Amino acid sequence: MTILPILTLAITLLSVLIGLGFIRSLHIVKSLTPTEPVDSEKPLIDVIVPARNEQADVGTAVRSILAQQRVDVRITVINDHSTDQTGSIVDTIAANDSRVHVIHDPPLLDGWFGKANAMQHAFQTTNRPYVVFADADVVHSPCCFITAIDHMRQEQCDFLSLFPKVQLVSFWENAIVPHLMVFGLVTFLNRALDDPKSGHAVAAGAFMLTRRNVLDEIGGLACVRNEALDDVMLARNIKANGFVTKIALAPQLLSVRLFKSNRDAFWGFSKNILGAVSHIAFAFPAIVVPLFVYWLPISVLLVGIVRQDGWWIICGISAYVSQAAILVLASRLAEMHPLKSLAFPFSAIPIGCCFARAIYHHFISDGVVWRGRVIRRSGD
Repeated sequence: MTILPILTLAITLLSVLIGLGFIRSLHIVKSLTPTEPVDSEKPLIDVIVPARNEQADVGTAVRSILAQQRVDVRITVINDHSTDQTGSIVDTIAANDSRVHVIHDPPLLDGWFGKANAMQHAFQTTNRPYVVFADADVVHSPCCFITAIDHMRQEQCDFLSLFPKVQLVSFWENAIVPHLMVFGLVTFLNRALDDPKSGHAVAAGAFMLTRRNVLDEIGGLACVRNEALDDVMLARNIKANGFVTKIALAPQLLSVRLFKSNRDAFWGFSKNILGAVSHIAFAFPAIVVPLFVYWLPISVLLVGIVRQDGWWIICGISAYVSQAAILVLASRLAEMHPLKSLAFPFSAIPIGCCFARAIYHHFISDGVVWRGRVIRRSGD
């Protein structure tokens, strides 16, 4: 039994290392603030917005793009077989603003996932020198696009992605997202991003800015046609072709509520969660690892209280406090409810369920489940 407090201290150390890794990531990747560079010419930008069942947000998102300052935008919204009012909402906006064009229900190309398929259809209809891919639930500040363009020019890069402020409302959003967000950023944000010899690159699908000639060079979105992590893999393919990619933290420039309900948050990571493991075999133990990491400290604390063992109590408290401290770091990029977020140990349940669901669809459906449909890699 004495091994349990030791394991709990190991969890404490792991949490501290993750926290330090996150702080290090904040120094590796730049944080952008709104700027208004003086430029006589407005950059011409094609904005591609794939939307599936986004009736709650798509109107606000598109209007925030239309409100961009010091840039000339033309928006193509792809209504990707929505079963709600997404189509009619964007049609109404398009009827009142000639800068908005809508594509309804593009045919799903064989072997393509839905989002990449929608973006490819839209890309083929556009011709401006800059291209932005923006999610349909992201709200942009008026200076977002021009700040991104200015940063791209200063950094002399060919691809720039912005990481948004994440809005957390429901119980499961607050319990799940902060820790997974911090862990993901620590995993992906390292100095290899700036190493041209490294294939490592990363992006956030909320906002991806690039030049048309870059996409033409790599063959459009074909390289990510069946990738669950389409944003990350797009950045890596662009870098692999000799271009310079960058990512920046931009909580003052754009924001997003990733999940719109407790149910959405519970199952929301099913689409991408296998990207957290290097091989499908590691997904099986990953189902139970969160239970161990989050609930061993609590178990040790409770046993210590019952046995009146100060050592066990200290070990349990130190692990939970170190895990809770990660929430403070996450608040740099997320707006969360403090009490709900402190229930993070319960996130072991949805994380395990998402891994199990993703494994099932990986082997049985040969694809992923997203927005109410199973998308198969084979295209069958």
